[in-house]
Amino acid sequence: MGKRKQQSFEYGAVILIVSTALSKIIGAIFKIPLANLLTTDGMGSFSSAYELFTPIYGLAMAGLPIAISRMVAESMAQKRFRDARAILKLAGKAFTVTGIVGFGAMLAFTKVFVNATDPSGKSIYSILMIAPSLLFCCISSIYRGYYEGMRNMYPTAISDIIEAASKLLLGYTAAYIILQYTKNVDYAAAGAIMGVTVGTALSSAFLAIRHKIRGDGITAEELANSPEPATQMVILRSLAAIAIPVVLTSIATNVASFIDVFMVKWQIGRLLDSSLDTLKTMYAAAIEDYNLHAVGEALADDKIPNFLFGVRSQAFTIYNLVPTIASVLGVSALPLLASVWTTDRTNKPAVRKSVESVIKLTAVIAFPAGIGMAVMSTPIMALLYGDVASVQIGGPMLALFGISAVFAGLSAPMTSILQAIGKQMIPVRNIAIGAVIKIVVNFVLVGIPEINILGAPIGTLCSFVFVFTANLICLIKYTGVKPNFFGTLIKPLLSALMCGGVAFAVYYLAPKGGMFTICAIAAAGIVYIAMLFILRTFTEDDVLALPAGKKLLGIFKRLHLIR
Repeated sequence: MGKRKQQSFEYGAVILIVSTALSKIIGAIFKIPLANLLTTDGMGSFSSAYELFTPIYGLAMAGLPIAISRMVAESMAQKRFRDARAILKLAGKAFTVTGIVGFGAMLAFTKVFVNATDPSGKSIYSILMIAPSLLFCCISSIYRGYYEGMRNMYPTAISDIIEAASKLLLGYTAAYIILQYTKNVDYAAAGAIMGVTVGTALSSAFLAIRHKIRGDGITAEELANSPEPATQMVILRSLAAIAIPVVLTSIATNVASFIDVFMVKWQIGRLLDSSLDTLKTMYAAAIEDYNLHAVGEALADDKIPNFLFGVRSQAFTIYNLVPTIASVLGVSALPLLASVWTTDRTNKPAVRKSVESVIKLTAVIAFPAGIGMAVMSTPIMALLYGDVASVQIGGPMLALFGISAVFAGLSAPMTSILQAIGKQMIPVRNIAIGAVIKIVVNFVLVGIPEINILGAPIGTLCSFVFVFTANLICLIKYTGVKPNFFGTLIKPLLSALMCGGVAFAVYYLAPKGGMFTICAIAAAGIVYIAMLFILRTFTEDDVLALPAGKKLLGIFKRLHLIR
């Protein structure tokens, strides 16, 4: 049995950030060449399935583990080790059944979903391929939540990388081979989705095998000294009380992609009847470029919704990096906050330190990433994709998504904090209201011919501005802690604004091209890091909590970079 490892919030966050960054880099290596292989039409089919999968993935890989993580963290803080084991056993049964039922339901409703959202009906192959992943995700969630509750982030990190690597190697290879033989981008998209499903299967297999071999580190002595565990019914009620609102929050957190999957292609499909000429005139250059480089048939009118959704999905993939990494910070913070809240919630300094650490680290990531996307949206889309549609249509969308990323990123760990202190229904309410805002804005704006697809990122922005504001107000109210806004938010914001200004100046004052885009981003990153230290953003405690914190602190002090 392996020795039990526990990490501080910052240490665990670094582990998950590094693994998430590697996973996203691998994902980019997968998705960007895939987009060029499948073209925007094929990416429309791929994205219809993948973004239907995204909220399911969020449910199984973020929502369900949070419920287990919080219960295990509380049990470990109270030295109720038998309860922790009992939670794992019961969750294993409950979530496996959930995965099987969900898999069956997804298969049953695939045809209905495709008929309602895709005028061409070609996305059905990809959606059928993604369905089995729900079962594998639920199995993975059991072990991820268990080890996260023990403040051991390594199993989650390694399984993430296994999943991403499998997706790249198997998905792209399958798509390439299928396209060579069939010349059909919809079949090739289904092949790429197959790689995603196999990746989730391999990830869940790794976690199950690792647990069998390494165990959880709880010793025989700890078990012997542990109180008798609660009954299965008590544990099940507690798990349901936490899991149901957390699952609802997880589904709602992915509201932007979920609503767009259901609404955008359907609304643009309606515009084909009333405003086809307007759409074809607006996107004449993009359609002409697509037809010029098409692998198979030219773009038919009924494929325009798929085509535009494919461009939107390219921009959304870049945007989604920020809330994904931010949610990772929430996963890392939740066990520590749950432990502090369980053992001594009256210790305001400890609660304040935990809350401020989460918000500051999220702000340090979200502000420069979001502002950078907004400022450099068009050159980024040109660098990554290069076709006319991605630049002319995707550029403005990414600018709006970039601003949304700041609010979505900051909202995610606040949701985890509220869940850690037992206020699971508060973020459900806030995100549900945000979803209604998103639906209303989408319905109004996407239905306007002159706006059409651009209404989707506007709806996302409006939704997350509200969610961020509501979550922040509730966090202050229920924790009794008012964070130091200047240290946690204003300093990273000022540094990020300087970063965005440098990126804009370097790119737009220099000759255009991919190399200058990279140079602008690199220069902005250097200036951002320098500004963080100039403004004395980090404290000694922030640095000490990192891996090799004492060595880093010594270096920073010698360089007079830390206060």
